[in-house]
Amino acid sequence: MRYMIDTNIILDVFLAQEPFLAASKAVLALCESRRIAGFISASSATDLFYVVRSRLHSTEKAYEALGHVLNIVGIMDVTGNDVQTAFLRKARDFEDCLLAACAISGKCDAIVTRNTRDFDAFDIPLLTPEELLTKHKIK
Repeated sequence: MRYMIDTNIILDVFLAQEPFLAASKAVLALCESRRIAGFISASSATDLFYVVRSRLHSTEKAYEALGHVLNIVGIMDVTGNDVQTAFLRKARDFEDCLLAACAISGKCDAIVTRNTRDFDAFDIPLLTPEELLTKHKIK
């Protein structure tokens, strides 16, 4: 199974955001153990770096965090077509729209996110971290 991992899942882990930390950490553990194929979009990599650097006030820690992510998930290219698709949708949240377009063009089975309502308008299955863990029989 191929899953697009929403940026918020990774930020939960790197910023220790409760009450989401345990489930998000378990999702990344599934990716790291290769029990699932987890991906982020290329644009999510820049978002992750920016947010971690801003919150932790450290470029070094942002590089460490991104390096860790790159070791456990794949990077899905964002194509010009993905950008055009997201742009033409005129969604409230362009970044989420671009992530969904990328997940669809990359043939992901679902997007794993805490914010399922942000992706309701897209024709791709959505799973919360808890739903993904249940699906893969992780408690």
